[in-house]
Amino acid sequence: MESPQQAKAGTRKNAPGASKGSVKRCPHCGAKNKSSFEYCIRCSEPLDVEVPESAVSSERGTFPKVLAGGIAAVVLFAAAAFLLRGKPGDTGGSGAPTVQASSGGGADIARATPVQPGIDSKEVLGVFNAGLAAYNARDYSTAIGLFQEVIGEIPDNPSAHQYLGLSHFQLQEFPEALAALADARALRPDSFDLLDSYVTVCKKAGDRDSASAALREFIQRNPGVGVARLELSRLAREAGRPEEALEHAAYLANADPSSAEFQYEYGASLMAAGRLDEAMQVLKSSVDRDPNSAVAQHALGVTALQAGKAKYALGPLEQAVAKAPENGEFRFSLAQAYEKLDRIPESLAAYEAYLKRAGAADPRAKVVRERLAVAKKALAERNRTGERAKGET
Repeated sequence: MESPQQAKAGTRKNAPGASKGSVKRCPHCGAKNKSSFEYCIRCSEPLDVEVPESAVSSERGTFPKVLAGGIAAVVLFAAAAFLLRGKPGDTGGSGAPTVQASSGGGADIARATPVQPGIDSKEVLGVFNAGLAAYNARDYSTAIGLFQEVIGEIPDNPSAHQYLGLSHFQLQEFPEALAALADARALRPDSFDLLDSYVTVCKKAGDRDSASAALREFIQRNPGVGVARLELSRLAREAGRPEEALEHAAYLANADPSSAEFQYEYGASLMAAGRLDEAMQVLKSSVDRDPNSAVAQHALGVTALQAGKAKYALGPLEQAVAKAPENGEFRFSLAQAYEKLDRIPESLAAYEAYLKRAGAADPRAKVVRERLAVAKKALAERNRTGERAKGET
């Protein structure tokens, strides 16, 4: 019996586009391609698929295209993209941390870009594919040179500018990455994929103002793209612009009341704006829609803590810790709730659990460690005093 790998190899071998030697013919337009190519140099259609003969004849003579592909590279990059997707931060003041939900937005990839007249599409496509191969092999310096060569031949190819920017990004060359991605966006301003890449690099470079400006400009032209509003709302909250965050979060919550993520963002924005009672109601709605969301449970608990309702906060915070036991921030908030309720032993245990998970860069860890030592001594003294009192009676 054939293995799945053997079956797959046999399918490719017998596909209509396959041919002897190092060349295979496109099943769509009939053009000859190198056997290593996955897409046709003439029509950019996939080579290893079966196509009816009528479709083949109708496709012949189509205008040449350059592959924008590199699907694997884009998927790898998109996995790291947008992310608000970071861990909860600290609100300061009360010591209760803010929280953020993960983003579920994906990006559609434009597969092909028309080649300008007079361009030798075979040569340009070969260079572009070599650039993608270098990018996938993490040879980013080589990829940069190849994509620059493509841009020299086709300056209005957004895909070449995009991969040039991503290559610079992988080398932590943020100014060059942003410049190349800005050029790509100027050529295709309504592409969410390009916006996603640009915003991600802005955030990595610490330029959240440029990220917010790009999102605002995109939303003006595409007001119904919810994931762009969601990211702008999160950036606005992080930057201390609660009213802007609230504007976009409210839009999303009204547009899709059934979305737990949109309800969460609306509640988090209300909390950032100091509207705690409203925030609790909205976050409770988010938890009801998605009770398994640890981050939403945590947000509800933190909001209740800030509203002075520690008893109410305890349930959601315990749920958050139960669902995400390795999250130190959740442990920290739970310790605060126990402390507010004068459940000191449980509070100390939760603070200790937080310290075990605190990162080296966590500014609170040192302070908590010092206070924890003092609190343990105070608790021990209180216990000794209690024991002596019992003995005297």
